[in-house]
Parts: sequence; structure tokens; C-alpha cells
Amino acid sequence: MAQRYDVYGIGHANTDTEVLVEDALLAAHGIRSGLMTLVSDDEQRRLLDILGDRHKVYAAGGSAANTMTGVVHFGGSASFLGKVGDDDSGAFYRESMTGVGVDFHGGAAPAPTGVCVIMVTQDGERTMQTQLGAASMLDPADVDEQRIARSSMLYVEGYLWGSPSNTRTALHAIASAKRAGVPVAMSLSDPAITSIFLDAFRDVVRASADIVFCNEHEAAIYTGAATLDTLKPSPELRHASLAALGAEAERVFMTCGADGSLLWERGEALTVEGHRVHVMDTTGAGDQYAAGVIYGLTHGYGARDAARLGTYASARVVTHMGPRLSGPIAAEVPAILAGARP
Repeated sequence: MAQRYDVYGIGHANTDTEVLVEDALLAAHGIRSGLMTLVSDDEQRRLLDILGDRHKVYAAGGSAANTMTGVVHFGGSASFLGKVGDDDSGAFYRESMTGVGVDFHGGAAPAPTGVCVIMVTQDGERTMQTQLGAASMLDPADVDEQRIARSSMLYVEGYLWGSPSNTRTALHAIASAKRAGVPVAMSLSDPAITSIFLDAFRDVVRASADIVFCNEHEAAIYTGAATLDTLKPSPELRHASLAALGAEAERVFMTCGADGSLLWERGEALTVEGHRVHVMDTTGAGDQYAAGVIYGLTHGYGARDAARLGTYASARVVTHMGPRLSGPIAAEVPAILAGARP
């Protein structure tokens, strides 16, 4: 019998290069903190030259890929569609994904594996500069509709809209999921990405998304309550953005940093408290939150308990460098739901 999956994810398959920097370095080079920027190969090389011989940490990353590894660490099953190059970085990526139990597929593209340089400042905030390379070369033909039909959920990252081919692939997968009766979850991914592709995101959410993942900044931009230049989070703005998004999607899961998360469940707003931890690196925080929620929803837990799992995973991952949980936490699920802290 063919394998079934809790989730089928689609996203950028990038190798992450993480490095600690000072705020002054970002300011000196006009890099806006906390956002993701797509750049050319030449621009990426210039940044790496600027960073010089600073210590770097490497990982197989990408937003949806991080989420898929998190689902597996919770004890679930995940398939992931991404594109890497036929190079050493691509081999490293494949081994890193399959090594934790993710069913990775998508083939190799005639381009180098994508690289995301992640600059982490003293407060743990991450700023990303991404050269997509092979990651931008997904094609609708790469989508495995049978895998989607054998999954309990489709998860699509908003970053895919940064490439025309990847956009077509994401829309093809969403259409396939709708035909198969598989719920569609979409992540808004990043405030800048949400701002750039706002109309396209609204079209997808309104027509197809059963679940939306976002942070409070992305939600405010999506709902028109703020722009990139006017983002000033507040409890009032959070709740207004949640209600506005909830009018368009049955379920919304909104992260609010250390304050936890807000969720919209069939017309009702719910709150899940956060965990106060020492933050080293916020890379992967939203990705692991989504992993906990997806695991919960696909294993019979209600939305609030699923959000508790996500909030715990998010707090756990920010205590160390890198976008993934440090290992399996399936055995910890009962304790997490009983109130255990990271």
C-alpha cells in the first residue's frame, strides 16, 4: 500500500548560511532588519565577501522544508517538493531532509542549489538574503498529485510567489488538493513578500485556503491595516487583523513573538500564551510553529491544543542557532499539552 502523509509541503529548497552580525553592518549596507530579500548571484557573492571569515553555520533550510522536518520531529509524516542543483550542496540538502525522515522529491535543476544567507543580530532577529538558483525552477509537472491525494493537508509557503514558475507550481498543487478534497494551508511567509504579492495572496486565500499561517506583521499588511513603513504592533491591531483574516479563511494561526499566538477558529478568536526563553536565533520560529499546529490538527487535536504544540516548538527552536528542532519531541507531546515549558 502506498504511503500516506500528514502533510505534503511545497517550498524553496535552499541551503542556509547563518552568521552572527552587528546591527551596524546591516545599516551600513542598507539591509533592512527582519525581512527576506531576493538577490542575484553577484549580490549574494558581494554579501559573502562583506561577511568574510566570520563563523558560519550551514543547514538545509527553506520555510516549508523546515516545517516538514518539524512535523516529523513531532512524530508525524511529511512529503516535501523542492528543487536543488546537481551539486554538492544539493546532495547535502537531500541527505539532510531524508535523514530525518522527510520524503523529499523534485529532482535536480540545471542551476546551483539556492543559498539563503541569514544574518542574526544580538537580539536574535534574523535577516535573510536569498539567491534562489535551482529553488526557483519548480514546474507544475513536478507536483505529485497522488502524494497530495494521500495527504491530510497541503502546505504552501508564500515565498514561492517570488518566482513565476514556482507560482504556477503552487497554484497547480492547490488546484490538485481542492479536487482531492485535501485541506490547503498557506503561509504568508514574510512582511515584504506579503506586501509585494498582496493581491495574489488575497486571491489564493479567498478562493482556496482553509488555513492561513502568518505573524502579526504579515497579517497587518495583508488586511491593509499597515504597510512595511508603518508597522507598529499593538494588541488592538493584532485582533483587528485576525478578525479581518478570519472573514476570509476558516482557520487563521497568527504568531505574536514572545506573546504567543492568536487563532481564529470558525468565527471565534482564541489566545495561546507564549513562553519566555532566551532568544539566540529567531530563524525557523514561524516554521516550527506551523509544524506543531499541522501535527496537532492532523492527529485529532483541537485548534487551541495544536497552537500550544506550535508555540512550544517555536520557543524551543529560537534558543539555538539554526531553523530546526534539535531532535524528536514526540514523547513530549503530553507534557507540552499539560503545560511543560521549553
